[in-house]
Amino acid sequence: MSNELLDEEVTQLTRRGLFLKGGVAAAGLTVLGSPAGAAYAASRASTIKVAVVTHGDTGSFWSVFKKGVDQAAKDLKSRGVSVSQVYADNNVPKQVAGINAAVAAGAKVIATSVPDASALKDPLRKASAKGIEIITVNSGLGAFDTLPTYEVHVGQTEDIAGQGAGKQFKKAGAKKLLLVIHEASNSGLQQRASGVKKILGNSAVKVLTIPDAKKDIPGTKAKVKAAFNADKKLDSFLGLDPDVTIPCLDVVPKGTKSGTFDVGGSIKEIRAGRMLFAIDQQQYLQGYLPVVFAVLYQTNLNTVGNGAPVLTGPGIINKANAAKVAALAAKGTR
Repeated sequence: MSNELLDEEVTQLTRRGLFLKGGVAAAGLTVLGSPAGAAYAASRASTIKVAVVTHGDTGSFWSVFKKGVDQAAKDLKSRGVSVSQVYADNNVPKQVAGINAAVAAGAKVIATSVPDASALKDPLRKASAKGIEIITVNSGLGAFDTLPTYEVHVGQTEDIAGQGAGKQFKKAGAKKLLLVIHEASNSGLQQRASGVKKILGNSAVKVLTIPDAKKDIPGTKAKVKAAFNADKKLDSFLGLDPDVTIPCLDVVPKGTKSGTFDVGGSIKEIRAGRMLFAIDQQQYLQGYLPVVFAVLYQTNLNTVGNGAPVLTGPGIINKANAAKVAALAAKGTR
C-alpha cells in the first residue's frame, strides 16, 4: 500500500469520517460478536468508562431513563464497561461538576442532556479537547455538533413532537390551549411549545411558564386554575411532564381536553378518560442506546447518525393502545 493511500485511510479514521450504514444496532452488535471484534474489545474493554450526566431528577420520566442505562451497563459489563451516572435535578453547577468529574476520572465517553447549552459550553469543549467522545441525550439537539469528538444526539425532535401534540388537539376540536412550561431555561420545552403553535396557531395557544413547577405542585395547580378562571375561552390543557400534568387534572374545568408529554402515570388517566393522549419519547432507549453506541465506537470505531439524530419515538399513547403500553410500564421500561 502506498503512503498516500495509507494517509488517506488514516484520515478517514477520524470521528467524522466514520459512519455505520444500515441496521445500526444489529450490524454493530454482530461486529462486536465476531472473533476480530471480540479480540479488539478484549484489548480495550477495561478502558471503557462511560459517564451519563443529565439535568434530570428521579421522577417518573428519568427513573425509566435510568433503567435503560442500568440495563445497558449490565448487558455490557462482561466487556469491561463501567458506567457512572449523575442526575443533577436541574442544578446547573451539579451537572457541570458531574461533567468535570467524568473528565477527571478518565471517561472515554460522556452522554449528557443539554437543557441550557450556554451553561455546559465550557466543560464540554474541554472534554472534547481531551478526546472524549460526546453524545447528547434527551435535550440539546444541534447544540454541540461542531465539537470535534461529537458523535450523535439520541432523543426525539422536540419541534416535531410538539406538532404531534398539536395535531391531537386539533383532531379533538380544541379551540384554545393552555400549555405549561415547567422549566424556564429548558430549550427543548420551548421547542415543544413552538411545534404546538405551528399546528394550532399562536393565538390559540396560551403559554404559562412556571419555573421549577414540579417542586411546588400546590402552587402550580393554583396557577393553572387561575389561568382557566381568567380566560374562559380555554378549553384544553397540555403539560410537558406527567408529574405536572396529572395533578393539574384536578383543577382544570370539567370537559377540558387534556394531554401530556411522556408516560409516567398518564396511562391510567387515559384509560379512565381524563386525558386524551401522551406523547411517548421512549426514554428507556435514551438511556440504553448511548451506552451501546459508546461501546461500538470504543471497540470498533462505529459511529451512527451520519450527522442526523437517532430518534426515539415520538409515539402517541391513547385509549386504543394504552393497555398494551401499561403492561410494559409495569416493568418500568415505558
